[in-house]
Amino acid sequence: MEALAILKEETRAYKAQSYVDLKADFAFKQMFGQEESRTILLAFLNALLDFEQQGYAQIASVDILNNEIEREHREDKKAVLDLLARTDDGTLIHIELQLIGVPHMASRQLYYWSRIYTKQLEKGRPYADLKRTISILISNADLLPQTGFYHSRFGLYEQKQHFLLTDKLEIHVIELQKLLKAANAGQADPWTQAEIRWLLMLAAVQGGEMQPQLLNELEAIALKNDTNLQEALERWESMSRDPKVWGQYEMWHKAMMDDAAYKAEMEMLHQEKKRLETERESLKSETELLKSETESLKSETESLKSEAESLKSETESLKSETESLKSETESLKSEAESLKSETESLVLEKELIKQQLIDTGRRLLDSGFSIEEASRITGLSSEDLV
Repeated sequence: MEALAILKEETRAYKAQSYVDLKADFAFKQMFGQEESRTILLAFLNALLDFEQQGYAQIASVDILNNEIEREHREDKKAVLDLLARTDDGTLIHIELQLIGVPHMASRQLYYWSRIYTKQLEKGRPYADLKRTISILISNADLLPQTGFYHSRFGLYEQKQHFLLTDKLEIHVIELQKLLKAANAGQADPWTQAEIRWLLMLAAVQGGEMQPQLLNELEAIALKNDTNLQEALERWESMSRDPKVWGQYEMWHKAMMDDAAYKAEMEMLHQEKKRLETERESLKSETELLKSETESLKSETESLKSEAESLKSETESLKSETESLKSETESLKSEAESLKSETESLVLEKELIKQQLIDTGRRLLDSGFSIEEASRITGLSSEDLV
């Protein structure tokens, strides 16, 4: 009875309205990457690639391959793919999922493609044995600002005349947010286009929440005319009811949240670093300005000192010449006293300037400059700055 109660509680906890996000790598592999789900993968790939429209036969069968590409050399970067499959004609298809935008997306996808393509050719085998290799990136974030269309196909084309060099390279970029926008605007119809309904199944869970209206529409389409989609929806529901799968999903979701929090924190630290660097540059500019002002004040002080010396010399000369003229001499004495007062004022001003230089030097020390650098900038001795 206790085991039955636990089972009932688990069934309530993993009800059908709580679905795992198929964009999670492990859930995607569980849905499409198992031997028992090959018919689902086959339908999914035929819908996405639409070979018949390009003049190729539809994929008749598909084998799921090891998704790990080992290093050929010690320094090589190890590649782990979300899903790798081979079709009946030998075409290799790689599917990669991204929940958030990643830097250098094009280089990353081309790198994965190149590893898969070159891995085919063993020593002594001709280049003719190399098979067509297709890389599919399905992203929940917008990646290509150049287009508003959700599915972009890339190949090797001549730039001016636009003819295809070879069909061996093909890269697809699918942006789910653009698809959802088009579907909500009535510009993408899942009833008439198989590709759209399969991709909407991947896009149905957003921010951990199922969009029930979208799920209901997909179920209605599947019941009416798409048995493969029906099988996929049933498999999805079964996965989502499995406590082990759900536990794995919660661990994945927590890891994604932790990763997002870490990236946000790193971005904040990066912004703070930029702010401090800007502030440092500002302090440098302010220091240079103060240094320039100090040099100007020094020059002005020297000029005043020279003028004072000249006046003093002139006063002495007048005193010797006009010894007999006492009244004039007294006047000159008064003038000399005035000059003395001015000189003292200049001395005080010099002391004030020196104090300002000391304050500037200490701010430089507080900003991280060494005492030698601060002494050089202000022209003061290290003893003055301590």
